[in-house]
Amino acid sequence: MPRRASSPAAALFMVCVWMLAACSNDGSPTTETSSSSAPTTTTTTTAPTTTTDPIVPAGSASDAARAFVNAWRNGDQGAAAAIAVPAAVQAVFAAGEPGRVEDRGCNTPPVPGPVLCVYRTAAGELQVRVQPRPDGWFVDQAIVSAA
Repeated sequence: MPRRASSPAAALFMVCVWMLAACSNDGSPTTETSSSSAPTTTTTTTAPTTTTDPIVPAGSASDAARAFVNAWRNGDQGAAAAIAVPAAVQAVFAAGEPGRVEDRGCNTPPVPGPVLCVYRTAAGELQVRVQPRPDGWFVDQAIVSAA
């Protein structure tokens, strides 16, 4: 039987069909490897969330200072944080146990100035600054000087 010569168009058609069949996705997983690019790494950072309980002010400067010192004496950071800013709480608890506490009194500055209360403790002299605000008094600073 004589053989027919293939046309270039028919040959091109057959090559295209063969390539499409080879490139089709049959649903099985495929893996591509590229030697020209490095893997990309993405790093996402988020700021830590800090939560603090709202300060509940006291009725007077001496009440605020006393509540703060009692919280320190009892080892209750939560109670201290309820009347004072975080820096004041950290200052006293970093000083260690207060031991015996002796109230040396509070000054009486012109209204509406801050009040300074002083205590003698085993950890050292504690100075507590109490600030007024419309709804009461809160501790905004605490300094423990070495004994």
